[in-house]
Amino acid sequence: MQGFARWTVNVESHAPMSAESLRTFERRFQNRLADLGHATDEAVRFIEENGVSGKEGYVANLAIEEMATNILKYGYDDTSVHEILLRVEVLPEKLLLIIEDDGHEFNPLNVPEPDINLLAEERTPGGLGIHLVRKLAEEMHYERRDGHNRLTVAIRR
Repeated sequence: MQGFARWTVNVESHAPMSAESLRTFERRFQNRLADLGHATDEAVRFIEENGVSGKEGYVANLAIEEMATNILKYGYDDTSVHEILLRVEVLPEKLLLIIEDDGHEFNPLNVPEPDINLLAEERTPGGLGIHLVRKLAEEMHYERRDGHNRLTVAIRR
């Protein structure tokens, strides 16, 4: 199964919407590093095509790569194919990244902050990517529902 990408403009609301009200990108991909790379490239291209660049684009790329890589590395004990959802919403005030997976329950907000004052070789490995995303994002929200993890990362524009 190959993932698919979908770009949309939300027209479901009954209220009038400007062209910038809500633009979305959605991609489902398998739990393989190559598929994550393709999904990330497509999402970054979508983000840039919708006027988001600079720091916001960098943070979005970092968040997608770090959070999804953690899913690939630690989310599954089996070698079965699993589907991961990546959704990007470009709003006038912020950029929303939503990542859903059916892996082990994992709340990145509960990961202890690394001691960045220690030398790299003195630190316990892991957690630095999550730490960077938490520091650079405006807001993060996690929920576990019906056997799925859902992480939402908001990045101010």
